[in-house]
Parts: sequence; structure tokens; C-alpha cells
Amino acid sequence: MIDVAVPRIKICGVTSLGDADVVAEAGADAIGLIYAASVRQVSSNAASDIVARYGRDLWCVGVFRSQEDSEIVRVVERDGLRVVQLHEPASESLLEALKVREVKVVRAVTLQSPPLTAHERSTVVAVIVDSAQPGSGVANDWAALAALHFEIPMLIAGGLTPENVDRAISLTSAWGVDVASGVESGHGVKDHDKVASFVTRARAALTQKGAQ
Repeated sequence: MIDVAVPRIKICGVTSLGDADVVAEAGADAIGLIYAASVRQVSSNAASDIVARYGRDLWCVGVFRSQEDSEIVRVVERDGLRVVQLHEPASESLLEALKVREVKVVRAVTLQSPPLTAHERSTVVAVIVDSAQPGSGVANDWAALAALHFEIPMLIAGGLTPENVDRAISLTSAWGVDVASGVESGHGVKDHDKVASFVTRARAALTQKGAQ
């Protein structure tokens, strides 16, 4: 069953409280905080400040890739995260540890990824389908994505920009969208006009599609 509480517009790779303010003011539903090694990696101080300010109203999503289960749990507890995004299949023990802490789990996959495991299917609340090179700005294969359907919300990512987000939504069965590089002026620095334009155009396209 589709969870209507799952966000539809996520701006990822936010590294400062100032940029988080811009994302919130633009009307996005979720802020992505990358803890994995990345040019958009957020500091613990900035992350905790962002979660403290926006954690009650928006999904502040901690993004993890190639990190130990214990490290993920430690960061969740340290920064007060209520949502995590995992880029590899999650172990049963990690999912149980997150469940006990009432942390929601989002899984990032690519068109080439194996399907979710049985225990992930019973826990994961949304799927993000990214391009083969997450964070690169390389466009996804929208035609291939059009054939994908999940029983939980699917957000699409990969090369999205304010100029193409409405077309990507119209071509797929996307519940929502996720963008990082497409709304930046530099790695980890958001372009305020691009953020506002992206959110406005994505919201309009999602609303129009929902009315069809």
C-alpha cells in the first residue's frame, strides 16, 4: 500500500543550515544528508543543526553507502535521525536495530541492482531508483524506469534538473523525485533559484499526474 506520508520531493546533498533553510522555504518535503564519503558529505555539526531545526516538519534523511551497521546506528543516535537511506542490501540485524529506534528505511537502487530482499520488502517504506553513478548528474534511463512498479512509493533520481523534472515525472510511474547536483552552484552548495524552480516544477507535474 502506498504511504501518503512518504515525501514526494527530496533535495539531497545539503551540507549547511543555510541551504536547508532554502530547501524548506522552497516547499520540498525531504532533506538528504550524505554521511557516506562524497563531495557532498555533511559534517556532524551541520547535520545535527539541520535535524534539530527541521526534523519534526520534514524528512531529514541520512544517506549511507559502504558503511558498517554499527556506524550507521551510532550516527542515527548521535544526530537524532528518524530516516535513513541505504545504498546496499540491509542486514536483518540492522533493520531490527533501526526498527527498535523507530527509524524509517529508504532503499536506493539502480536499474542494475538486485531486487529487495524478503526482509527489506517488509521494512523499507520507499525506493529511490538512481542512475548507475549516483550523484554524478548522469541522466537515468527514463524509458526503462517507466516499466518499473513497486508496491511502495518509488522516487526517481539521476540527472534531474528544473528543466527536465516534469518530463521525467510524466514518462514514469514516479511517486516522487530526488535531486542533488541538478540544483547546485558547486559540490554541496545549493543554487537557491534552481532549488525553488525545481520544487515548483516538480510539484506541478506530480499534482497534474495525480489528477489524471
